[in-house]
Amino acid sequence: MFLTLDHCFFTLPKTPVKEMLDKVAAGKVDGFTCETNIAELYYMTCEKFGRDVAEIRQQSIRHSRISVLPIDERLTRIVGSLKCTYRGKLSMVDAYILAVGKMLNGTLVTTDPRLKELKILPTELLSIP
Repeated sequence: MFLTLDHCFFTLPKTPVKEMLDKVAAGKVDGFTCETNIAELYYMTCEKFGRDVAEIRQQSIRHSRISVLPIDERLTRIVGSLKCTYRGKLSMVDAYILAVGKMLNGTLVTTDPRLKELKILPTELLSIP
């Protein structure tokens, strides 16, 4: 199982997203993301809470049990194929997290209903109140 990262899980203490992250922290499931998602998390957090908070949050992820995968040739080829197939329906960041899922044969855990609707991977949609 792997996660896309959303800034909301840091601000809402009792949400399904927080519960999933707690499972990763406890070692009950494996969590994966990639550098593009860390970049998106950073910019979204910076926009809302400032650069200092963004820095702390991205470092928290890097020091957690979530594995942050580097961008490499294999991932890039999968991303290119996804972007070609789903023209105009995927951002580059979304294509990378989906590529991670395809590469690891994982389940996508997300708060984004658009990614579930595409049916590219098994997807667990979590709601944010």
